[in-house]
Amino acid sequence: MTFVPRMIPSASRFGANASERRLYSALGGITDRSDWVVFHSLVVRQHLDKLMGEADFVVAVPGKGLVVVEAKAPSAVSYRDGVWTLDGVPSPHKSPLEQIDGAARSIRSYLRREGVIDGDEPFARLVWFTSIGRHHFGGRAPSDLTFFEWELAWADDLAHPAATIEKAIDEHLAWHAESAHVDHRPEGVTVEKVERIAAALTRDFDVAADRRDAKRETEQREAEVLAEQRFALELVEANRAVYFDGPAGTGKSHLVAQAAQAAVKRGEKTLLTCWNVVMAERLAAEAKQLRGPLWVADLGAVMLRVAGLDAHPAGADNAWYQDELPRLALAALAGHPERGGYRHVIVDEFQDIAGNPLLLDVLLALAADGVRLRFAGDERQQIMRARAQRVDPFEVAKARIPDLVHVRIRRNCRQAPQLVTKIESIVGRPLGFTGHRLPTGTAGGAERVNVTPGNEVPMLAGVLRLLVQEYGSDGVVVVSPSGSRSTASRIVAGEVDDRAHANDLRWLRANLGDAQGRVRFGSISKLKGIEVDAVVVADVGPDARAWVEEHDLDWDDLLYVALSRAKYRAVVLEAVPTS
Repeated sequence: MTFVPRMIPSASRFGANASERRLYSALGGITDRSDWVVFHSLVVRQHLDKLMGEADFVVAVPGKGLVVVEAKAPSAVSYRDGVWTLDGVPSPHKSPLEQIDGAARSIRSYLRREGVIDGDEPFARLVWFTSIGRHHFGGRAPSDLTFFEWELAWADDLAHPAATIEKAIDEHLAWHAESAHVDHRPEGVTVEKVERIAAALTRDFDVAADRRDAKRETEQREAEVLAEQRFALELVEANRAVYFDGPAGTGKSHLVAQAAQAAVKRGEKTLLTCWNVVMAERLAAEAKQLRGPLWVADLGAVMLRVAGLDAHPAGADNAWYQDELPRLALAALAGHPERGGYRHVIVDEFQDIAGNPLLLDVLLALAADGVRLRFAGDERQQIMRARAQRVDPFEVAKARIPDLVHVRIRRNCRQAPQLVTKIESIVGRPLGFTGHRLPTGTAGGAERVNVTPGNEVPMLAGVLRLLVQEYGSDGVVVVSPSGSRSTASRIVAGEVDDRAHANDLRWLRANLGDAQGRVRFGSISKLKGIEVDAVVVADVGPDARAWVEEHDLDWDDLLYVALSRAKYRAVVLEAVPTS
């Protein structure tokens, strides 16, 4: 068991002078005051009188109070006319006792602000000359009107440090007990309060970077990488109409958002749109700080408002979105051209719109004379259009806009290079990047995991647990080619009964969904506008392939879009028959 005082720090400070080292050794050698706390070289940054100060020692004594100690080791001391001279150097404005007063007052004030003390705890002061003995004064140290004899300690007192500290506080209490205007309560300085004082004066802490710190660093790095892409906007600033063409992850969405920001800052009426609702939400989030004539919405919402409608009809089918609604919007614009008149029309994911001339008619009808156009697209992301109906988005736009400039962007800004390599292996073709802006060593990758019948629930739960642990629930999504019949959808809807894996099923039901803190899930086409740290592509197997073939879709492009939502990690859960 330890009977010595608690010393803070546990060793004398580096650079402490001789007097401080001697006094530290003496106080640390006390063997019967285990409830004392001794602070050494306590820096007082929150000083009341100057920028900062220091208390050589503060001794907290339960049941008595606190003693603030100034340690000195001069070879000569002179005190004349109220001026202290140490080693022949007079200090008319730096009395050691006044140094203590300033430090003590600041410490008391700080502890009161922190709610640690009440203000009636005794604070005594003591100047300790560790290099000169008491014998020079015949056994009794000097004093005058400005200080007491017991406020000075000498080299002899190093032999009995506990008694010296207690004498200073006891004499302080005895003197002020006679004062009607000083209220001291030494009994209030309990052992518990001393511990609270110690915790307040030296707040120790240990901290290590966690997932949130890593995410912030990652986001900052990603922002810096995307910022480097802005040169593309500057290169084509003089052109009225520009089409940015590039694979997923080249920063096209960032470029169109930046184009919108620049236009709005100039006070010019701007429309920023796309077809995908989730993508529009992402663009709106990126532009939410902008103040000015900007409208960000998916094209379906744009056409609704232009047509004067509040909502899409219940059960609206493809004919509504692709034919009826565009015609209503065009008719409304013909009668009310003021509903358009946009100086800038900026479209992301242009390939989703390019296959329908009516949608292009709507975009151009929304434009003012001399409109500036900025489109961004990726031909391979026409995933819900039959291969026979696919178009070249740039050529379609060029036919309507002869001065449209084609800008190819091929540097990967989003995905870890190792992830790209794995995705290319899975989809069986290059993604089309000419280089990577993220470091080659950036952690990332993708893998296929075989799922046998009856093991869909435990495999999905196991993969998600690992990814959520690394990236958090908001950093992971589950996408599926099966839409509303996906494993995740059926689990959340309560349509899956897997008693053999009941714990995994409960975990998935508790952790899948759109609510905050849950893992989002949806079809590949619905969520193709997002980007997250990790993606799980579920329900990949013969049934999904058969559906894709039946509708003449491109299976590799569907996988490409799904996997390219991930920035660092992707897992494909592939259904295989039982061997």
